[in-house]
Amino acid sequence: MSHPADPPHSFTVNPQTPTRGIRHQRSLEHVLNFTLSSPLPLRKEAEEAHFLYHQILSDCEDAGLTVGRHGSKVYLHNLFRAVVKFCPSRNGAINLIRIILHGLFLSSQTTPDDRRLSSILPLARAWLDPGHDHQPTYRILETIATDFLEGFFVPLTAQANCTPHVSGILTAPSASDVAPTQGTPNRLRGLRALCLLRDGNRCVISGNFDKGFHTRARKIGELPRGTFGMQTQAAHIIPHSLNAVAAAGDPLSRPQTFVWQILNMFVPGLSTMLEGSLIDSPANAMILVSDIHDEFGKLRCYLEEIPGSANSYTFMTTTGSVELPPVMYPKTEVITFVNHEPEGTRMAELPSRCLLKLHAACCKMMEMAGAGEYVERVLEDIERMEEEGTLARDGSSDIGMLLRIKGLWGGSGEMVDGSGVTGMVVV
Repeated sequence: MSHPADPPHSFTVNPQTPTRGIRHQRSLEHVLNFTLSSPLPLRKEAEEAHFLYHQILSDCEDAGLTVGRHGSKVYLHNLFRAVVKFCPSRNGAINLIRIILHGLFLSSQTTPDDRRLSSILPLARAWLDPGHDHQPTYRILETIATDFLEGFFVPLTAQANCTPHVSGILTAPSASDVAPTQGTPNRLRGLRALCLLRDGNRCVISGNFDKGFHTRARKIGELPRGTFGMQTQAAHIIPHSLNAVAAAGDPLSRPQTFVWQILNMFVPGLSTMLEGSLIDSPANAMILVSDIHDEFGKLRCYLEEIPGSANSYTFMTTTGSVELPPVMYPKTEVITFVNHEPEGTRMAELPSRCLLKLHAACCKMMEMAGAGEYVERVLEDIERMEEEGTLARDGSSDIGMLLRIKGLWGGSGEMVDGSGVTGMVVV
């Protein structure tokens, strides 16, 4: 069965006089604020949109179009095919195509708020006109591709921080922990302890025991020789830092908001599921050994759901993953989540099937797009800027991009300090 985002085998586009006046969209951010609850397009409109979208990507492939930085290149056709092919929901794939076409073909004839395919398709059909100039559309597509790479994949990967070991008694989040926006200033206390109890004090992938538990259990003779104890962490599936704010009531930064807009496009309503302190729900976390957590956060390994088998997964790695020691690989082919909390006292949900599916989709997108090296180079620049206060010696660092990713600059040329005062960026 073909993927719902695949183009139809054949399609006839009704001839129509194209509307000219296409204007450049400097950022995908300007076309993302749309209502996900708006009516979906008619099937015929969706099929034509799929056809035109993939026709544009075929032409990009023939032209060999890429975006690149530091010598690493990402082909446009691979990136845009990947985000649609692996979008976790059919509605999300339709919305994604609709928004990208809107960004490409928005003109003075349509309003920014009109995202209906019926308004966009007449403009998109001009692409098939033999006399149509493709270069303006190519330039816009390059801009949108850069937004996906540097505004979504880089922050999503860079913010996959380790969840620190917070000591103290498990407490439910108080009202002060939940900001009226998506943000939250505090992590849920005891999340790691709760996940350790639920996951049997083991890494859910490798099966190795948590080092602290292993040491204590060995001392009292509860574990036989030959078992391993390793440093473990509570790994968020969707990073906590996407919701992190300095104080309750503070709004999310523009980079954070942009990532959530993309995630909401992939899975409509996702931000509601993880709003505020809900991002620290056990359903969004699991125990992993440190090395696996690092690979998981960098979108280089994932759990592939086994169809028809409840809470069962296969451990998968991407082509860019780091070779792990044999002891860190799963002991069995099938990984099944089980709640090890005592019957009648269970407080923690198992890791969310929906969130794991979304994480796996992002890993597949990165792999098919060939974007791993691109993202890694950008992260190296960010790390260099944070730790050394320097940029690449060859002058290849994009200062504006780095500041935008770090949330210091919204991309408009104005830097925002902690007090909310703006000033011009001098480069």
